[in-house]
Amino acid sequence: MITIGKYLRTKRLLKKLTLQQVVDQTRSVYNCSTSTSVLSAIETDKNKIIDGELLFVLSDLYGIKLEELQRLIIRNLQTEHE
Repeated sequence: MITIGKYLRTKRLLKKLTLQQVVDQTRSVYNCSTSTSVLSAIETDKNKIIDGELLFVLSDLYGIKLEELQRLIIRNLQTEHE
């Protein structure tokens, strides 16, 4: 099972973006504030609850369809409760 954090990290790396570049772009393009420490915590699954606004911004920045994220999140939640 791939976690949402690992999935987002893979998508970021495929875009060849550093955490700092993501922070800079979320601020300049989307007017959304985050930090490298928040993103790192998400990517390493230390922070399993992701702000919805940030999730939308990351999905747009990384070119991820929201339906794809929805399926991954739902599947992970169902697996955790089995």
